[in-house]
Amino acid sequence: MRYYTYFPGCSMESTGLPVQLSVNEVCKSLGIELKELEDWTCCGCPGAAIDELGAVSIAARNLALAEKTGLDLVAACSCCYRNLLNAHLAVVEDPRMRVKVNEALASANLEYKGGVRVRNIIDVFINDIGLETIASKVQNKLNGLKIACWYGCHQTRPYGPDHFELPRWQDSIVESLGAETVYFPLKAQCCGGMQLVSEERVALKLVYKLLDNATNNGAQCIATTACPLCFTNLDANQGRVNNRFKTKFNVPILAITQIMGVAFGLKPKALGLDKNISSWTRVLAPYLQVLV
Repeated sequence: MRYYTYFPGCSMESTGLPVQLSVNEVCKSLGIELKELEDWTCCGCPGAAIDELGAVSIAARNLALAEKTGLDLVAACSCCYRNLLNAHLAVVEDPRMRVKVNEALASANLEYKGGVRVRNIIDVFINDIGLETIASKVQNKLNGLKIACWYGCHQTRPYGPDHFELPRWQDSIVESLGAETVYFPLKAQCCGGMQLVSEERVALKLVYKLLDNATNNGAQCIATTACPLCFTNLDANQGRVNNRFKTKFNVPILAITQIMGVAFGLKPKALGLDKNISSWTRVLAPYLQVLV
């Protein structure tokens, strides 16, 4: 069993619940125990654009709590991963920022010394668990299933460690499950999730481009990063895209951990598939022994 401190972030118990459920089940199958960070708060997203010190301090509070556990801090949400790692680097690399942040943390009797290793869950799957172990858990090989792996912004940018423009980690996982990954040039393009309220037209155009690129390259479904915002933006907005652009997209949107869970033989409900908005049964039914 491998142990990690887990930072779920704000969306995982609401719109991101399908992602969280699948993360939980897949981690159990892989011998990973995620110990939720006690008394965690928001990572500060996207506060850095408004108040850098405030945003870093908010994230650093979580880092200070995680530092006490002595374990790596893992986030499934790409935005949370980026913000926590950004705060860690700000404190470690900038002495003036470190002083200001720890002055703020002192009001809560906390201090961050810079000792936390911030990880993304895909990093853990690839580098700690390994593709051979993942492949060994497969009960339902996904032979014949063509999947476009979409990473979004912050799983690889700005910090990596997968290639920031041409990432491969999720593709490698999908291929270890027996599926085929399709050519997907927009795999690291933004979905516009943060603009959906303020710039709906821009956000929907970005979703349109992703759906169009995936389907034109033969994808039967899209495997998204485990980021709940990215997942929900594609999963929930195909109808709005179809209305605006007069298209007929009906692409199953699945978190990478939901795809893994199906291959591992886990029940759809346990993986949160009953909470997905896009229809998935037509592509996954051949690989599922139980559809409840």
